[in-house]
Amino acid sequence: MTDAINFTRGAFAVYNPDDSAVMSGFIPFRFNPESLTRQLQLEQAKSETGGAAASGGAAQSGSGEQGADASSGTLKESFSVLLRFDLAEREEAKSSLPVEFGVLPEISALEELLYPIESESEAPSDGSEPVRARGRRPIVLFIWGERRVVPVKITGMSIAETFFNGMLYPVRAEVEVGLEVLGDAEARDNARVKSSLGFTGANRRKMARLYLDTTADQGTSINLPQ
Repeated sequence: MTDAINFTRGAFAVYNPDDSAVMSGFIPFRFNPESLTRQLQLEQAKSETGGAAASGGAAQSGSGEQGADASSGTLKESFSVLLRFDLAEREEAKSSLPVEFGVLPEISALEELLYPIESESEAPSDGSEPVRARGRRPIVLFIWGERRVVPVKITGMSIAETFFNGMLYPVRAEVEVGLEVLGDAEARDNARVKSSLGFTGANRRKMARLYLDTTADQGTSINLPQ
């Protein structure tokens, strides 16, 4: 993971799903978001009879039924980040991007994360016209500091373009990006996803242990049951 964590700004690192050994694109945040919304939720665990236990509830009584906290429950994590783009700030940074297009290149690069990667392979349809095979969407790592490098799926974007130049290219915009963290199913098929989940999980456990080790000797005035 040494190729993806040495950044002080947040970013998206992009990989081809069929060859995730080499980074195919990098989208650094010009401004780090002022806030980051995260949601963690246990997916409903299905019982042996095909029903579902209530999410977040205790284990149900009865044969074969399990609560969402059982080992079969799947943890789902999602993010929402608000990214800002401003041509004036980019010009101050002396970027080589042409100014006449405003911030459209940045917006377009983000939008591309929602589209399947173009594939050169083609397959016949009815024998008369070739049809381009449907590509897969890129693998995206959400980089948020040196301890959180998370493989994600872009679930949606809300784009607000607020100022334009004379050619109607946006010069200022805000993009709210919805992200869903990939899970074990994707990790089985992709080493990049697996290593990223393992890296971030190990750091989460390390941070939790750091806290717990510093509070263990504080004790409590409550008489805990033996």
